[in-house]
Amino acid sequence: MRLHGDAAARTMGGALEGPDAAFTGVSIDSRTLAPGDLFFAIRGPRFDGHTFVPDALRAGASGVVVDRGYDRRAEVTGGFLIRVADPTEALGALAREQRLTSGVRIVAITGSLGKTTTKEAAAAAIGAERSVFRSRGNLNNQWGLPLSLLAREDEEVGVVELGMSAPGEIRTLTEIAAPDCGVLTTIAEAHLEYFGSLEAIAAAKGELYETLPAGATAVVNADDERVRAQAGRFSGRRVTYGFAEGVDVRGWDYNSLGGGIEFAVSAFGGPAVGVSCLLRGRHNASNVLAGLAAATVLDVSLDEAAAGVRSLKPLPGRGQRIALENEAVLVDETYNSSPRALKTLLLELRMEPARRRILVVGDMLELGDDAVRLHRECGHLACSMGLDLTIGVGPLGQEMAKAMSEVGERVEYAESPEAAAKLLKSELAAGDLVLLKASRAVGMERAVEALRDGRGGDA
Repeated sequence: MRLHGDAAARTMGGALEGPDAAFTGVSIDSRTLAPGDLFFAIRGPRFDGHTFVPDALRAGASGVVVDRGYDRRAEVTGGFLIRVADPTEALGALAREQRLTSGVRIVAITGSLGKTTTKEAAAAAIGAERSVFRSRGNLNNQWGLPLSLLAREDEEVGVVELGMSAPGEIRTLTEIAAPDCGVLTTIAEAHLEYFGSLEAIAAAKGELYETLPAGATAVVNADDERVRAQAGRFSGRRVTYGFAEGVDVRGWDYNSLGGGIEFAVSAFGGPAVGVSCLLRGRHNASNVLAGLAAATVLDVSLDEAAAGVRSLKPLPGRGQRIALENEAVLVDETYNSSPRALKTLLLELRMEPARRRILVVGDMLELGDDAVRLHRECGHLACSMGLDLTIGVGPLGQEMAKAMSEVGERVEYAESPEAAAKLLKSELAAGDLVLLKASRAVGMERAVEALRDGRGGDA
Protein backbone atom coordinates (compact mmCIF):
# COMPACT_ATOMS: atom_id res chain seq x y z
CA MET A 1 0.00 0.00 0.00
CA ARG A 2 1.15 3.52 -0.78
CA LEU A 3 -1.44 6.27 -0.46
CA HIS A 4 -1.39 10.01 0.20
CA GLY A 5 -3.05 11.89 2.99
CA ASP A 6 -5.06 14.20 0.73
CA ALA A 7 -6.60 11.28 -1.21
CA ALA A 8 -7.34 9.43 2.04
CA ALA A 9 -8.97 12.53 3.51
CA ARG A 10 -11.30 12.83 0.52
CA THR A 11 -12.24 9.14 0.76
CA MET A 12 -12.99 9.47 4.48
CA GLY A 13 -14.88 12.77 4.21
CA GLY A 14 -12.23 14.48 6.31
CA ALA A 15 -10.11 17.62 6.27
CA LEU A 16 -6.33 17.47 5.87
CA GLU A 17 -4.13 19.67 8.07
CA GLY A 18 -0.41 19.98 7.52
CA PRO A 19 1.77 19.00 4.55
CA ASP A 20 0.53 16.10 2.47
CA ALA A 21 2.62 12.94 2.60
CA ALA A 22 2.42 9.29 1.66
CA PHE A 23 1.67 6.48 4.08
CA THR A 24 2.39 2.81 3.57
CA GLY A 25 0.17 1.11 6.15
CA VAL A 26 -2.44 1.73 8.80
CA SER A 27 -2.47 1.18 12.55
CA ILE A 28 -4.77 1.62 15.54
CA ASP A 29 -2.09 0.70 18.10
CA SER A 30 0.82 3.07 18.71
CA ARG A 31 2.81 0.21 20.31
CA THR A 32 2.97 -1.83 17.10
CA LEU A 33 2.87 1.03 14.60
CA ALA A 34 5.51 0.89 11.86
CA PRO A 35 7.22 4.03 10.55
CA GLY A 36 5.18 5.37 7.63
CA ASP A 37 1.82 4.15 8.96
CA LEU A 38 -1.34 6.23 9.18
CA PHE A 39 -2.55 6.10 12.79
CA PHE A 40 -6.30 6.05 13.53
CA ALA A 41 -7.20 7.42 16.97
CA ILE A 42 -10.01 5.00 17.81
CA ARG A 43 -12.28 5.54 20.80
CA GLY A 44 -12.74 2.00 22.09
CA PRO A 45 -14.43 0.49 25.14
CA ARG A 46 -11.27 0.75 27.27
CA PHE A 47 -8.96 3.30 25.62
CA ASP A 48 -9.18 6.52 23.66
CA GLY A 49 -6.67 6.48 20.82
CA HIS A 50 -6.42 10.26 20.88
CA THR A 51 -4.36 9.88 24.05
CA PHE A 52 -1.70 8.08 22.02
CA VAL A 53 -1.42 10.48 19.07
CA PRO A 54 1.91 11.92 20.35
CA ASP A 55 3.26 8.39 20.80
CA ALA A 56 2.24 7.48 17.26
CA LEU A 57 3.97 10.51 15.78
CA ARG A 58 7.11 9.86 17.81
CA ALA A 59 7.06 6.29 16.47
CA GLY A 60 7.18 7.63 12.91
CA ALA A 61 3.57 7.81 11.79
CA SER A 62 3.18 9.72 8.55
CA GLY A 63 -0.09 11.13 9.84
CA VAL A 64 -2.98 10.63 12.21
CA VAL A 65 -6.77 10.45 11.82
CA VAL A 66 -8.66 12.10 14.67
CA ASP A 67 -12.16 13.29 15.37
CA ARG A 68 -13.06 16.88 14.61
CA GLY A 69 -12.93 18.00 18.22
CA TYR A 70 -9.34 16.90 18.83
CA ASP A 71 -7.14 19.61 20.39
CA ARG A 72 -3.75 19.55 18.67
CA ARG A 73 -1.97 21.83 21.12
CA ALA A 74 -0.69 18.91 23.20
CA GLU A 75 0.60 17.07 20.14
CA VAL A 76 4.28 16.72 19.28
CA THR A 77 5.28 18.05 15.89
CA GLY A 78 5.54 16.00 12.72
CA GLY A 79 3.09 14.30 10.42
CA PHE A 80 -0.18 15.46 8.91
CA LEU A 81 -3.58 15.32 10.58
CA ILE A 82 -6.94 14.34 9.12
CA ARG A 83 -10.06 15.40 11.02
CA VAL A 84 -13.12 13.19 10.49
CA ALA A 85 -16.53 12.75 12.08
CA ASP A 86 -15.62 9.31 13.46
CA PRO A 87 -12.21 7.60 13.08
CA THR A 88 -13.81 4.14 13.23
CA GLU A 89 -16.15 4.94 10.34
CA ALA A 90 -13.26 6.59 8.48
CA LEU A 91 -11.17 3.42 8.81
CA GLY A 92 -14.03 1.41 7.32
CA ALA A 93 -14.50 3.90 4.49
CA LEU A 94 -10.82 3.77 3.56
CA ALA A 95 -10.83 -0.05 3.63
CA ARG A 96 -13.95 -0.22 1.46
CA GLU A 97 -12.49 2.19 -1.11
CA GLN A 98 -9.25 0.24 -1.34
CA ARG A 99 -11.15 -3.03 -1.62
CA LEU A 100 -13.32 -1.69 -4.47
CA THR A 101 -10.47 -0.15 -6.45
CA SER A 102 -8.01 -3.03 -6.06
CA GLY A 103 -9.88 -5.65 -8.08
CA VAL A 104 -9.48 -8.22 -5.30
CA ARG A 105 -12.29 -10.75 -4.87
CA ILE A 106 -13.62 -11.18 -1.34
CA VAL A 107 -15.20 -14.12 0.44
CA ALA A 108 -16.90 -13.07 3.69
CA ILE A 109 -17.86 -15.65 6.30
CA THR A 110 -20.12 -15.35 9.30
CA GLY A 111 -22.09 -17.73 11.51
CA SER A 112 -22.57 -18.67 15.13
CA LEU A 113 -20.08 -21.53 14.85
CA GLY A 114 -17.22 -22.52 12.55
CA LYS A 115 -16.25 -19.12 11.12
CA THR A 116 -12.50 -19.50 11.59
CA THR A 117 -12.32 -23.11 10.44
CA THR A 118 -14.44 -22.27 7.39
CA LYS A 119 -12.16 -19.30 6.69
CA GLU A 120 -9.13 -21.59 6.78
CA ALA A 121 -10.88 -24.18 4.61
CA ALA A 122 -11.94 -21.59 2.02
CA ALA A 123 -8.47 -20.05 1.93
CA ALA A 124 -6.85 -23.47 1.48
CA ALA A 125 -9.33 -24.51 -1.23
CA ILE A 126 -9.08 -21.24 -3.17
CA GLY A 127 -5.33 -21.09 -2.60
CA ALA A 128 -4.91 -24.19 -4.72
CA GLU A 129 -5.34 -21.99 -7.80
CA ARG A 130 -5.22 -18.35 -6.63
CA SER A 131 -3.11 -16.21 -4.35
CA VAL A 132 -5.04 -15.63 -1.13
CA PHE A 133 -4.88 -13.49 1.99
CA ARG A 134 -7.08 -14.12 5.02
CA SER A 135 -8.07 -12.09 8.05
CA ARG A 136 -5.58 -12.62 10.85
CA GLY A 137 -6.67 -14.47 13.99
CA ASN A 138 -10.13 -13.28 14.95
CA LEU A 139 -9.87 -9.79 13.43
CA ASN A 140 -13.52 -9.78 12.48
CA ASN A 141 -15.06 -6.62 13.95
CA GLN A 142 -15.40 -2.96 12.93
CA TRP A 143 -11.66 -2.45 13.42
CA GLY A 144 -10.23 -5.88 12.62
CA LEU A 145 -11.97 -6.28 9.26
CA PRO A 146 -10.72 -2.96 7.81
CA LEU A 147 -7.21 -3.66 9.08
CA SER A 148 -7.29 -7.05 7.37
CA LEU A 149 -8.47 -5.55 4.08
CA LEU A 150 -5.89 -2.77 4.20
CA ALA A 151 -3.08 -5.24 4.93
CA ARG A 152 -3.55 -6.87 1.51
CA GLU A 153 -0.51 -6.86 -0.73
CA ASP A 154 -1.16 -8.12 -4.25
CA GLU A 155 -3.22 -11.26 -3.60
CA GLU A 156 -6.09 -12.05 -5.94
CA VAL A 157 -8.57 -13.20 -3.26
CA GLY A 158 -9.27 -12.29 0.34
CA VAL A 159 -11.12 -14.51 2.82
CA VAL A 160 -12.43 -12.64 5.87
CA GLU A 161 -14.58 -13.26 8.93
CA LEU A 162 -17.48 -11.10 10.06
CA GLY A 163 -18.27 -11.17 13.77
CA MET A 164 -21.02 -9.49 15.77
CA SER A 165 -22.20 -8.62 19.24
CA ALA A 166 -25.18 -6.42 18.33
CA PRO A 167 -27.76 -6.04 15.55
CA GLY A 168 -26.54 -4.04 12.57
CA GLU A 169 -22.87 -5.00 12.88
CA ILE A 170 -22.95 -7.66 10.15
CA ARG A 171 -24.65 -5.16 7.83
CA THR A 172 -21.91 -2.59 8.44
CA LEU A 173 -19.12 -5.12 7.95
CA THR A 174 -20.70 -6.47 4.76
CA GLU A 175 -20.90 -2.93 3.38
CA ILE A 176 -17.18 -2.47 4.09
CA ALA A 177 -16.10 -5.80 2.60
CA ALA A 178 -18.50 -5.71 -0.38
CA PRO A 179 -18.03 -9.47 -0.81
CA ASP A 180 -18.25 -11.37 -4.06
CA CYS A 181 -19.25 -14.41 -2.01
CA GLY A 182 -21.02 -14.47 1.36
CA VAL A 183 -21.05 -17.62 3.51
CA LEU A 184 -23.35 -18.17 6.52
CA THR A 185 -22.28 -21.34 8.36
CA THR A 186 -24.74 -21.91 11.23
CA ILE A 187 -27.16 -20.14 13.53
CA ALA A 188 -27.00 -21.18 17.18
CA GLU A 189 -27.27 -19.85 20.73
CA ALA A 190 -23.96 -17.93 20.74
CA HIS A 191 -24.46 -14.33 22.04
CA LEU A 192 -27.98 -15.14 23.22
CA GLU A 193 -27.49 -12.68 26.09
CA TYR A 194 -27.28 -9.77 23.64
CA PHE A 195 -30.04 -10.84 21.27
CA GLY A 196 -32.66 -12.53 23.44
CA SER A 197 -33.69 -15.29 21.02
CA LEU A 198 -32.44 -17.52 18.23
CA GLU A 199 -34.74 -15.67 15.87
CA ALA A 200 -32.99 -12.39 16.67
CA ILE A 201 -29.59 -14.01 16.19
CA ALA A 202 -30.75 -15.39 12.85
CA ALA A 203 -31.98 -11.97 11.72
CA ALA A 204 -28.67 -10.35 12.68
CA LYS A 205 -26.57 -13.00 10.92
CA GLY A 206 -28.88 -12.81 7.91
CA GLU A 207 -27.83 -9.20 7.41
CA LEU A 208 -24.96 -10.71 5.41
CA TYR A 209 -27.33 -12.00 2.75
CA GLU A 210 -29.48 -8.87 2.81
CA THR A 211 -26.45 -6.61 2.26
CA LEU A 212 -24.56 -8.59 -0.39
CA PRO A 213 -23.94 -6.38 -3.43
CA ALA A 214 -25.53 -7.04 -6.80
CA GLY A 215 -23.64 -9.76 -8.67
CA ALA A 216 -22.49 -11.51 -5.49
CA THR A 217 -23.25 -15.12 -4.60
CA ALA A 218 -24.76 -16.33 -1.33
CA VAL A 219 -23.35 -19.64 -0.07
CA VAL A 220 -26.04 -21.33 2.02
CA ASN A 221 -25.79 -24.18 4.54
CA ALA A 222 -28.78 -26.24 3.43
CA ASP A 223 -28.44 -28.46 6.52
CA ASP A 224 -29.39 -25.53 8.80
CA GLU A 225 -33.05 -24.54 8.47
CA ARG A 226 -32.48 -21.08 9.96
CA VAL A 227 -29.72 -20.38 7.45
CA ARG A 228 -31.99 -21.50 4.62
CA ALA A 229 -34.68 -19.13 5.83
CA GLN A 230 -32.29 -16.18 5.95
CA ALA A 231 -31.12 -16.87 2.39
CA GLY A 232 -34.50 -15.64 1.22
CA ARG A 233 -33.34 -12.11 2.00
CA PHE A 234 -30.98 -12.26 -1.01
CA SER A 235 -32.42 -12.12 -4.51
CA GLY A 236 -29.22 -12.99 -6.37
CA ARG A 237 -27.43 -16.24 -7.07
CA ARG A 238 -27.34 -18.83 -4.28
CA VAL A 239 -25.11 -21.89 -3.97
CA THR A 240 -26.25 -24.44 -1.40
CA TYR A 241 -24.04 -26.96 0.37
CA GLY A 242 -24.67 -29.80 2.78
CA PHE A 243 -24.99 -33.55 3.23
CA ALA A 244 -28.59 -33.85 2.04
CA GLU A 245 -29.59 -34.67 -1.50
CA GLY A 246 -30.54 -31.91 -3.90
CA VAL A 247 -27.89 -29.34 -2.89
CA ASP A 248 -25.39 -27.75 -5.25
CA VAL A 249 -22.21 -28.80 -3.43
CA ARG A 250 -23.04 -32.09 -1.75
CA GLY A 251 -21.04 -34.23 0.64
CA TRP A 252 -21.69 -37.89 1.45
CA ASP A 253 -19.97 -41.04 2.72
CA TYR A 254 -18.63 -39.16 5.72
CA ASN A 255 -16.12 -41.17 7.73
CA SER A 256 -14.17 -40.27 10.84
CA LEU A 257 -10.65 -41.63 10.48
CA GLY A 258 -8.20 -42.33 13.25
CA GLY A 259 -6.48 -39.04 12.50
CA GLY A 260 -9.08 -36.97 10.67
CA ILE A 261 -12.10 -37.08 8.39
CA GLU A 262 -12.92 -38.06 4.83
CA PHE A 263 -15.96 -37.77 2.63
CA ALA A 264 -16.97 -37.55 -1.01
CA VAL A 265 -18.17 -34.36 -2.65
CA SER A 266 -19.64 -33.33 -5.97
CA ALA A 267 -20.50 -29.90 -7.32
CA PHE A 268 -23.52 -29.13 -9.46
CA GLY A 269 -24.04 -32.78 -10.37
CA GLY A 270 -20.44 -33.31 -11.51
CA PRO A 271 -18.19 -36.27 -10.74
CA ALA A 272 -17.37 -37.25 -7.18
CA VAL A 273 -14.11 -36.10 -5.61
CA GLY A 274 -12.57 -37.50 -2.45
CA VAL A 275 -11.85 -35.09 0.42
CA SER A 276 -9.71 -35.78 3.47
CA CYS A 277 -7.95 -33.69 6.11
CA LEU A 278 -6.70 -33.80 9.68
CA LEU A 279 -9.71 -32.00 11.15
CA ARG A 280 -12.14 -34.14 13.14
CA GLY A 281 -15.90 -34.31 13.46
CA ARG A 282 -18.89 -33.96 11.17
CA HIS A 283 -19.18 -30.29 12.11
CA ASN A 284 -15.74 -29.72 10.61
CA ALA A 285 -16.71 -31.71 7.53
CA SER A 286 -19.51 -29.16 7.10
CA ASN A 287 -17.03 -26.31 7.52
CA VAL A 288 -14.76 -27.84 4.86
CA LEU A 289 -17.75 -28.30 2.56
CA ALA A 290 -18.56 -24.59 2.98
CA GLY A 291 -14.99 -23.71 2.01
CA LEU A 292 -15.22 -25.93 -1.07
CA ALA A 293 -18.51 -24.29 -2.05
CA ALA A 294 -16.91 -20.85 -1.80
CA ALA A 295 -14.04 -22.05 -3.99
CA THR A 296 -16.46 -23.19 -6.70
CA VAL A 297 -18.07 -19.73 -6.66
CA LEU A 298 -14.64 -18.31 -7.51
CA ASP A 299 -14.31 -20.85 -10.34
CA VAL A 300 -11.66 -23.00 -8.64
CA SER A 301 -11.91 -26.59 -9.88
CA LEU A 302 -13.29 -29.00 -7.30
CA ASP A 303 -10.33 -31.36 -7.80
CA GLU A 304 -7.83 -28.62 -6.99
CA ALA A 305 -9.93 -27.27 -4.13
CA ALA A 306 -10.15 -30.73 -2.55
CA ALA A 307 -6.40 -31.13 -2.87
CA GLY A 308 -5.94 -27.75 -1.21
CA VAL A 309 -7.83 -28.67 1.96
CA ARG A 310 -5.77 -31.82 2.62
CA SER A 311 -3.28 -29.72 4.58
CA LEU A 312 -5.91 -28.48 7.06
CA LYS A 313 -5.26 -29.36 10.68
CA PRO A 314 -6.79 -28.23 13.97
CA LEU A 315 -5.82 -24.81 15.28
CA PRO A 316 -4.90 -24.36 18.95
CA GLY A 317 -8.05 -24.30 21.04
CA ARG A 318 -10.13 -25.68 18.17
CA GLY A 319 -9.72 -29.44 18.38
CA GLN A 320 -5.96 -29.79 18.64
CA ARG A 321 -4.95 -33.11 20.19
CA ILE A 322 -2.17 -33.17 22.75
CA ALA A 323 -0.51 -36.39 23.90
CA LEU A 324 0.73 -36.29 27.48
CA GLU A 325 3.76 -38.16 28.75
CA ASN A 326 1.51 -40.72 30.43
CA GLU A 327 -0.14 -41.37 27.02
CA ALA A 328 -3.45 -39.78 27.90
CA VAL A 329 -4.76 -37.46 25.16
CA LEU A 330 -6.24 -34.00 25.60
CA VAL A 331 -8.72 -32.60 23.07
CA ASP A 332 -8.18 -28.84 23.31
CA GLU A 333 -11.50 -27.13 22.51
CA THR A 334 -10.85 -24.21 24.85
CA TYR A 335 -11.15 -21.33 22.39
CA ASN A 336 -14.88 -20.87 22.92
CA SER A 337 -18.08 -22.77 23.65
CA SER A 338 -21.84 -22.82 23.12
CA PRO A 339 -24.52 -25.43 23.75
CA ARG A 340 -24.65 -26.62 20.14
CA ALA A 341 -20.86 -26.81 19.86
CA LEU A 342 -20.62 -28.79 23.09
CA LYS A 343 -23.38 -31.20 22.07
CA THR A 344 -21.69 -31.80 18.72
CA LEU A 345 -18.37 -32.60 20.39
CA LEU A 346 -19.99 -34.92 22.93
CA LEU A 347 -21.52 -36.93 20.09
CA GLU A 348 -18.08 -37.21 18.47
CA LEU A 349 -16.45 -38.14 21.77
CA ARG A 350 -18.89 -41.00 22.30
CA MET A 351 -17.72 -42.69 19.10
CA GLU A 352 -14.00 -42.53 19.85
CA PRO A 353 -12.14 -45.52 21.26
CA ALA A 354 -10.67 -44.78 24.68
CA ARG A 355 -9.98 -46.43 28.01
CA ARG A 356 -12.03 -43.69 29.66
CA ARG A 357 -13.74 -40.56 28.35
CA ILE A 358 -13.47 -37.50 30.56
CA LEU A 359 -15.13 -34.11 30.12
CA VAL A 360 -13.82 -30.89 31.66
CA VAL A 361 -16.53 -28.32 31.03
CA GLY A 362 -16.51 -24.65 31.97
CA ASP A 363 -19.09 -21.90 31.78
CA MET A 364 -20.70 -21.19 28.42
CA LEU A 365 -21.14 -17.44 28.55
CA GLU A 366 -23.40 -14.86 26.89
CA LEU A 367 -26.51 -17.07 27.20
CA GLY A 368 -28.56 -14.57 29.21
CA ASP A 369 -31.54 -15.74 31.26
CA ASP A 370 -31.37 -19.18 29.63
CA ALA A 371 -27.85 -19.93 30.88
CA VAL A 372 -28.72 -22.32 33.71
CA ARG A 373 -31.37 -24.13 31.66
CA LEU A 374 -29.04 -24.62 28.70
CA HIS A 375 -26.20 -25.89 30.90
CA ARG A 376 -28.52 -28.39 32.57
CA GLU A 377 -29.83 -29.52 29.17
CA CYS A 378 -26.26 -30.19 28.08
CA GLY A 379 -25.74 -32.11 31.31
CA HIS A 380 -28.76 -34.30 30.61
CA LEU A 381 -27.47 -35.03 27.09
CA ALA A 382 -23.99 -35.81 28.42
CA CYS A 383 -25.47 -38.53 30.64
CA SER A 384 -26.05 -40.64 27.52
CA MET A 385 -22.55 -40.19 26.14
CA GLY A 386 -20.69 -42.84 28.12
CA LEU A 387 -18.55 -40.42 30.11
CA ASP A 388 -16.49 -41.85 32.95
CA LEU A 389 -15.90 -38.52 34.68
CA THR A 390 -17.07 -34.92 34.29
CA ILE A 391 -15.39 -31.97 35.99
CA GLY A 392 -17.45 -28.78 36.14
CA VAL A 393 -15.46 -25.55 36.26
CA GLY A 394 -17.07 -22.31 37.42
CA PRO A 395 -20.67 -21.77 38.49
CA LEU A 396 -22.32 -22.73 35.20
CA GLY A 397 -19.98 -25.62 34.45
CA GLN A 398 -20.76 -26.88 37.92
CA GLU A 399 -24.48 -26.50 37.18
CA MET A 400 -24.07 -28.84 34.23
CA ALA A 401 -22.13 -31.32 36.36
CA LYS A 402 -24.81 -31.10 39.06
CA ALA A 403 -27.50 -32.08 36.55
CA MET A 404 -25.41 -35.14 35.70
CA SER A 405 -24.80 -36.06 39.35
CA GLU A 406 -28.54 -36.10 39.99
CA VAL A 407 -28.87 -39.20 37.81
CA GLY A 408 -25.80 -40.95 39.18
CA GLU A 409 -23.01 -39.79 36.86
CA ARG A 410 -19.56 -39.42 38.38
CA VAL A 411 -18.72 -35.70 38.67
CA GLU A 412 -16.23 -33.44 40.40
CA TYR A 413 -16.31 -29.67 40.90
CA ALA A 414 -13.48 -27.17 40.39
CA GLU A 415 -13.40 -23.43 41.01
CA SER A 416 -10.77 -22.74 38.34
CA PRO A 417 -9.05 -24.34 35.33
CA GLU A 418 -5.93 -24.84 37.46
CA ALA A 419 -7.99 -26.69 40.10
CA ALA A 420 -9.44 -28.93 37.38
CA ALA A 421 -5.92 -29.74 36.14
CA LYS A 422 -4.87 -30.62 39.69
CA LEU A 423 -7.80 -33.05 39.96
CA LEU A 424 -6.88 -34.67 36.67
CA LYS A 425 -3.15 -35.04 37.29
CA SER A 426 -3.70 -37.85 39.79
CA GLU A 427 -6.46 -39.36 37.66
CA LEU A 428 -5.17 -39.68 34.11
CA ALA A 429 -3.64 -42.84 32.68
CA ALA A 430 -2.70 -44.25 29.28
CA GLY A 431 -5.66 -44.49 26.94
CA ASP A 432 -7.73 -41.77 28.61
CA LEU A 433 -9.31 -39.17 26.32
CA VAL A 434 -10.08 -35.77 27.85
CA LEU A 435 -12.24 -33.09 26.21
CA LEU A 436 -11.79 -29.57 27.60
CA LYS A 437 -14.44 -27.05 26.56
CA ALA A 438 -15.46 -23.59 27.82
CA SER A 439 -16.05 -20.03 26.72
CA ARG A 440 -12.93 -18.03 26.07
CA ALA A 441 -13.22 -15.83 29.16
CA VAL A 442 -13.03 -18.89 31.45
CA GLY A 443 -9.36 -19.37 30.52
CA MET A 444 -9.60 -23.15 30.20
CA GLU A 445 -6.40 -23.14 28.17
CA ARG A 446 -4.65 -22.73 31.51
CA ALA A 447 -5.76 -26.26 32.40
CA VAL A 448 -4.29 -27.52 29.13
CA GLU A 449 -0.98 -25.84 29.87
CA ALA A 450 -0.91 -27.13 33.44
CA LEU A 451 -1.51 -30.69 32.26
CA ARG A 452 0.89 -30.43 29.36
CA ASP A 453 3.56 -28.71 31.45
CA GLY A 454 5.81 -28.33 28.43
CA ARG A 455 5.82 -32.05 27.63
CA GLY A 456 4.16 -34.30 25.10
CA GLY A 457 3.17 -33.32 21.58
CA ASP A 458 0.40 -33.42 19.02
CA ALA A 459 -1.54 -36.68 19.02
